[in-house]
Amino acid sequence: MREVESDWWFLDLPECWLSEQDEESILIYDEDELGCISLSALVPDGGAVDEAGLRSLISQLDLDVAKGRACRLGEAWRGWEFETEEEGDYIREWYLLGPDHLLLVTYSCADEDRDMDRAAVDEILSTLRTKTKS
Repeated sequence: MREVESDWWFLDLPECWLSEQDEESILIYDEDELGCISLSALVPDGGAVDEAGLRSLISQLDLDVAKGRACRLGEAWRGWEFETEEEGDYIREWYLLGPDHLLLVTYSCADEDRDMDRAAVDEILSTLRTKTKS
C-alpha cells in the first residue's frame, strides 16, 4: 500500500488506485477511471469547528441531515453520508467533522457502476488517520 498525505491527514491507497493533488483537493481513482474520490479540507479562519458548523454547512448546501446517515470514517472523523443520483451519475458525499477542520469527501461514478467500487472506497476511507501537528 502507498500513502496519500494532505496537510491534515494520511490515507492508505491500494496499488491499483492513483491520486492527484491540487491546491483545493486530492483526487483518488482506480486505474480504469470508472469512479473518483475527491477529498477537501475546510479550515475556518480563527473559528472552531463543531457539529453546529457542520450542520450549518450541510443546510447551506440544501441537504437535510435527517435524510443522511450518521457515519464515522477513519480514526477521527464523524458526520453524515448522503447518496444521490444526478443526470446518470451516482454520488456519495460525506460531510465530516475532524479534530480541527471539516472534511468533505465525494465519490462519483456512472449510476450503472455504483456498486463496483463500493467496498474498495469504504476500505480506502477507513484508513484515514490524523496528521500530528508539530
